[in-house]
Amino acid sequence: MGNKKGKSPPRYDTSFREGAVKLVVEGGRQTREVAEELGICHDTLRNWLKAAGVALGAANRGNRESQRIKEQDAQIRDLKRQLAEKNEVIEVLKKSVGIISRS
Repeated sequence: MGNKKGKSPPRYDTSFREGAVKLVVEGGRQTREVAEELGICHDTLRNWLKAAGVALGAANRGNRESQRIKEQDAQIRDLKRQLAEKNEVIEVLKKSVGIISRS
């Protein structure tokens, strides 16, 4: 009963296809991730990207680089926050030492 032979593939409207391509190109996401999220075949999305004139390898490399940069930016923000907290503790300790030495 579950035979798919002879069944035509689903048709997607232009705005759906453009949105999927945009998620990869402008959103900086991997093609496999977007295809899974949208419930479409990975090869279908690759064909849409090709039709839109997007170089697939370059797009995925650029998206990986973009993702790496985002992760590094988040790590830098976290490290700056930690450094600020440590500096506050050091200042409190310096003041404490000053108060104790005057006694």
